[in-house]
Amino acid sequence: MSEEENIEENNQQNGGEYGDESSQGIERIDDYNLSHNYLFRICLLGDAGVGKTSLITRFCDDSFKVNYNNTIGLDFRVVTLRYKDIISKLHIWDTAGQERFRFLALNYLHNAHGFVFVYDITDKNSFNNIENWLSTALDKNKKSIANFLIGNKCDKEGERKVSQEEAERFAKEKNLFFLESSAKSNDNVQKIFYYFTLKLIEYYSNNEYVEEENMVLSSTKTEEIPIIRPGENKCKC
Repeated sequence: MSEEENIEENNQQNGGEYGDESSQGIERIDDYNLSHNYLFRICLLGDAGVGKTSLITRFCDDSFKVNYNNTIGLDFRVVTLRYKDIISKLHIWDTAGQERFRFLALNYLHNAHGFVFVYDITDKNSFNNIENWLSTALDKNKKSIANFLIGNKCDKEGERKVSQEEAERFAKEKNLFFLESSAKSNDNVQKIFYYFTLKLIEYYSNNEYVEEENMVLSSTKTEEIPIIRPGENKCKC
């Protein structure tokens, strides 16, 4: 089976077709006072230096810096998105990867709707440590709905230490959506957060009862929510 077929099979187990357009009909809204249907929390986890802050900054501000200060405890951004007639507020939590600050973020994990586990494709240790991040997150939160494995810095293909096939096998084993990205070249960054939002809209639109602890403000049903999957995962850098 080819690499592309392997990737496709992996993501079919987690949803339907993503398609060619990463936006999938989602648009960004700058009106923070606009009333919303859903409030979703996404938490990025991974070792220090893998690019969690870079991914968030690229998505929220469409900017990139080579060097960032290490996150201490937890940082927080808010983005408002519209899909058809559904308004969703996305709370994006940027957690510290350094061990001495890690405990500050742990109390927030149980409120997340899903996790993005980020590693650096040029750093094998950061990939090996995903197992610990995954165990910690799911120990604190057994109800997360959408969980992703992201291989960041795919613009550094010549320095790659983690093959896409190895990461794909791990994602299959752990039932994670898998994608490679680059905050520097802005490859697949938007897709991560848009896909996360669509998966949660799909989930809650198909469930009449929404638990209060999930902080979903409305369970309004909507026609034709697409079943989606990442499709082409390979970085196009």
